[in-house]
Amino acid sequence: MNSKVELKLNNILLEEKIDFSDLKFLAGDASNRKYFHINIFSQKCVLMYDDNSLSLENFIKVSNILNDIVSIPQIIFNLQDKHILIIEDFGENKFSQLINKRKQSAFYNLAVNTLIKLHKENKSYNLDFYTIKKFTQESDLFFDWFVKKDKKNRDFLKKEFNFLFEPLLKNIEFIPKVFIHRDYHVDNLFYLEERSEHFKCGWIDYQDALVGPCVYDLVSLTQDARIDVSQEIEKHLVNTYLSNFNFIDKSLFDLCYKIVAIQRHLKVLGIFKRLFLRDKKKIYLNHIPRVISLLNENLKDKKFIEISRLIQPIIKTYD
Repeated sequence: MNSKVELKLNNILLEEKIDFSDLKFLAGDASNRKYFHINIFSQKCVLMYDDNSLSLENFIKVSNILNDIVSIPQIIFNLQDKHILIIEDFGENKFSQLINKRKQSAFYNLAVNTLIKLHKENKSYNLDFYTIKKFTQESDLFFDWFVKKDKKNRDFLKKEFNFLFEPLLKNIEFIPKVFIHRDYHVDNLFYLEERSEHFKCGWIDYQDALVGPCVYDLVSLTQDARIDVSQEIEKHLVNTYLSNFNFIDKSLFDLCYKIVAIQRHLKVLGIFKRLFLRDKKKIYLNHIPRVISLLNENLKDKKFIEISRLIQPIIKTYD
């Protein structure tokens, strides 16, 4: 960890007269956000540092929305003007670590049941909508960063893809709109054993939340870019979700599920390649073969035959 950042944080905390100790780097992520372990009044906490003021503002806003619905880290100190939040520490029991040691299905069931609980709230949230334009801008990242050839060729492929894909995207307008986390996978979920029912599932990294199609977070969970999920578990989770919302047309749900999966995998491929090329974060390249495999699986549906013909030559050239 860059000692300059730690020194800066130490100085800020001293200036704010906060009684702290043991400030230690915990983790970074795909953004510039960084996390640190810290003791406040002998209590273990997490310090979140993010020089993107809008990101912290969104985290606080979404925390206020979710506070009584799901388990989220409580904000202990708000130093937003210094790009710092000190929040509750959920401990070491991250889903991504536990599912390698214990039965996978129990944790995935808990994650889906938490979504079901949230989606049944049927509240009106003061959040932006996940528009068709937003979906398109995100899938464009694939062509901007993953396609190897010249800009003219990239722009041509992007235009052709959007011509084919945007009519399909319009199907998502006909399934329920709900709160969506937007990065709902096992690395952002914690097992809180002492809590009850769905509150056992603790959420982090929800600052980019929007209102959008009910399939989105389910796809993020079951078609994870970072970890393999068996098709058996995926099918079970989808069926569990649908059994709680009998009014949703299953055929439409299945189509939208695959549409969102294709869009998300294209976006992720673009982001992972950008993280490597622009930010020199090579670790994300390790996940690209899995994402390509997931993308290929969704493209097998005959409804996407033209899109598959466009995408396949691009991903086949990946090495």
